[in-house]
Amino acid sequence: MFMTDDKKMKIMCKWCNVSKTCHIVSQEITDHQGNYGIDSVMMAKVKIHKHFKGKNYCKGSDRTITVPLDKLLKDNEKNMD
Repeated sequence: MFMTDDKKMKIMCKWCNVSKTCHIVSQEITDHQGNYGIDSVMMAKVKIHKHFKGKNYCKGSDRTITVPLDKLLKDNEKNMD
């Protein structure tokens, strides 16, 4: 399995639309129906760290979501520049 190192990454919180720190909890391969048959996609379970939206905690705060790993890594490379 391909595991990235445990450095902090950034992800867009879909509840408050702000780039927040996160880390990868686990990775798994899932099969999806693609244009050319069944595609295997590496998915990452990502833990979004606690953060606020206004005065209260955001709905996406301290939550674990599943996203495609290649999209997450590509977005982080774009943000590093």
